Amino acid sequence: MMTHLMSTRRWLACGAAALMMATSPAAMAQRAGDIEVAQAQALPSIPGARNGGGFLTIVNHGKADDKIVAASSAVCGHVELHTMSMENNIMRMREVGDIPLPAGKTLRMQPGSGYHLMLMDLKEPLKIGATVPVTVKFAGGGQMELQLKVEPRDKIAGGGAAMPGKGMQGGMH
Repeated sequence: MMTHLMSTRRWLACGAAALMMATSPAAMAQRAGDIEVAQAQALPSIPGARNGGGFLTIVNHGKADDKIVAASSAVCGHVELHTMSMENNIMRMREVGDIPLPAGKTLRMQPGSGYHLMLMDLKEPLKIGATVPVTVKFAGGGQMELQLKVEPRDKIAGGGAAMPGKGMQGGMH
């Protein structure tokens, strides 16, 4: 009987550990070749806004640079690659042709600075808890089908979670 009880406890402990891992940000990581997307998130829509922001944490584990060259989503008219910066207390946002992913570096896209995906002409508002399908294409020829989780602003980019690779803030460009 004691052996059976210990076996049951082990099963319960393993099940609890598996459940925790399945809901952790690391469990949501996807990899295509040397590129790993560890977090894929979007901001909820501001009332009346037709556009939204998507944010990724990307690790280039390879020895060669790569870059995001395009993105698309069924939830909006089109997706643009953007950068944002503050100049003389004025926020400047502009479309860019690509988002660089240097070899051995981590890029954290975050609201308020640096790179992001701009979801243009949303078909409906993005609500907290929803997911947004996005296809991201890389210069190296690969692509990823991602599900961006709509999160409050303070939850975007993991709140400082440790990531593999050498850090590269989204604002470095």
